[in-house]
Amino acid sequence: MKRTWAALLLLLAPSMAQAQPNLPRPSWLRLDAAAPARVPADPSVALSPDARRIANDVPDEGTPDPGEHYPISNEFSHDLWFEHIRDLGGAFVGVGTDQCYTLAAVQNASMLWVVDFDPLVPVVHRIYSVLVPASDGPQALVDRFDPENEDATARLLGEALEGQDGADFVVRAYRRNHRRMHGYLGRVLRADHDTWLSSEALYARVRALFTSGRVVARNGDVTADGALRAVGRAATTLEVPVRVVYFSNAEQFFPYREDFRLNVQALPTDDRTIVLRTFREAGVPYPPGERWHYMVQPMTDMQARMEENGYRHSRQFVRDLMQRGGRFLGENAVSVLDSRVPRRFDGND
Repeated sequence: MKRTWAALLLLLAPSMAQAQPNLPRPSWLRLDAAAPARVPADPSVALSPDARRIANDVPDEGTPDPGEHYPISNEFSHDLWFEHIRDLGGAFVGVGTDQCYTLAAVQNASMLWVVDFDPLVPVVHRIYSVLVPASDGPQALVDRFDPENEDATARLLGEALEGQDGADFVVRAYRRNHRRMHGYLGRVLRADHDTWLSSEALYARVRALFTSGRVVARNGDVTADGALRAVGRAATTLEVPVRVVYFSNAEQFFPYREDFRLNVQALPTDDRTIVLRTFREAGVPYPPGERWHYMVQPMTDMQARMEENGYRHSRQFVRDLMQRGGRFLGENAVSVLDSRVPRRFDGND
């Protein structure tokens, strides 16, 4: 009997968290500043067994097969965001595959959580969880996806994951996708700006996150009471503020219903937290060779617009940027939506 993607992904979760009641948004002002950090800021310091258990206590939801899978990113200008997130520290929470590594490394994140609707995405992260620690530099990692090294890399994955649930499935996923990933990773390696592969320093940070047990990837629906809400619980328990939230273009596919709003509220954010998203819209500038505009928004602004003005979809943020003839759009394909941009939504949009 042919197994579905959702059933196979359930094999890959190291643990399953029980559903918890909705939690109020935590206040970081109540944390004891003198208490020792549950997650040391230095990513090279291994998490304690207790902290690792808490960090991983996030369920795989087993979402339906979306019909299209994204083992690689189709965004290539993340450097447009760097000045807004550099060295913010704290946790990174996002969607997608290796672009998260570039952003988390520039952020100098101490934890990285990924929740993606595509069930292949956490499998790709599991491939990287073996190959990145085993590769002492970016070129060595890229070479592991070279078709000439397919068998050797598959053996490495099989040996490293031996005895773990879903190990054979991870190896098969590597064999199916390594050619596509090899070409893509070569482009990331040769980028004319910093990426996790073009910069030895950023690669070292990503490698440290993996070796210290600080990368957690799950299959989940960010609009449901599941994985993302559990990330909020884990980050709260570990007392690590979420400083960067990266949605890519995912928000264009859903309205802001109650569960999504509660998920955002459950993340332990503060006044420094930044939300990153990409979008397409007629009349907005794109980077050369791309069809994405890059948006930056303080989390405080996102919550204010959602809570005070009743915004129901991310496109209403786009319309805010495009009001008054687009005067709030950035000319270099990146725009900042903050308190300086009027809230044009009147409840009838």
